[in-house]
Amino acid sequence: MACDMRRKRISHVPRLTPLFFAALVMLSSPALPNDGQITLVVGFAAGGTSSTAARIFAESVEQITRSSTVVENRPGAGGAIAADWVLRQKGTQTLLFMSSTSSLKTPPQSGLVPIGVLATFSYVAVTKRVSPANLAEYMNGASREEKYRTVATAGAGSIPHLIGAKLFSDYGVPMVHVPYQGSAPAILSVAGGHVALAIVPFPDFLPFQDSLRILAQTGSGIETEGWVGIFAPPETSSEVVARLSEIFRQASQRSREKLRTVGFGQVWRSGTEVRAMHEKDYVQWQPILKVLGLHP
Repeated sequence: MACDMRRKRISHVPRLTPLFFAALVMLSSPALPNDGQITLVVGFAAGGTSSTAARIFAESVEQITRSSTVVENRPGAGGAIAADWVLRQKGTQTLLFMSSTSSLKTPPQSGLVPIGVLATFSYVAVTKRVSPANLAEYMNGASREEKYRTVATAGAGSIPHLIGAKLFSDYGVPMVHVPYQGSAPAILSVAGGHVALAIVPFPDFLPFQDSLRILAQTGSGIETEGWVGIFAPPETSSEVVARLSEIFRQASQRSREKLRTVGFGQVWRSGTEVRAMHEKDYVQWQPILKVLGLHP
């Protein structure tokens, strides 16, 4: 009799089904604001560094939130078209995905709300293997032959454009800028022999390391480090910013191995740190932007 009563009591204990555990996981994940979809707006063409990183993070964000994350490419003007488009948005679900601020023509005071930095990378100047062996020899050749002066980048006003302008100016050699709508077509133009040099993020160089070589890079001839950051539209509430910050902090950590495989370094830096980095880069490059006639 006692045994039967124990069985009855046990039979009333609810089973912890897989659905129950899934619900617990969703409750422990950062909640998404509004309609639950995030759009990562990339200021460069598909296939480049920004687009590659965006898709890695989109996958991690979907795993964390169990919601859709879309990557949208809006290339042009060195990232400024994407930045301007996000600045005009009133919703909180469109985020600007930026690589080293995308365009330094977008000032820190523009109204974009910094969420965080998720990864870093080096910039590299790459050329054909038959070109002069080091930067000094290359610039010596460029001072005498115009064929070495053509430089491909991800667009006018992009950081690679400014890096190229500074490199050639430091050696007193004129540069012929060839802008593209992203780093992928820029480096392909060197591989195809149409342009002598390309300045691109290191992840874009990896697929070409057997046919091209690095002439200069961050820490050796190039001072600037690249960083991948997330910004929200103006007037995004502090509550939404906090939730998005936690989502992307987790996404950055989850993506560590995939980022390393394609040439990024995984980091997490807060929105406050992002603003400081944006301000530092903006101030650093304004003199060259003015010389190039690209100052807003």
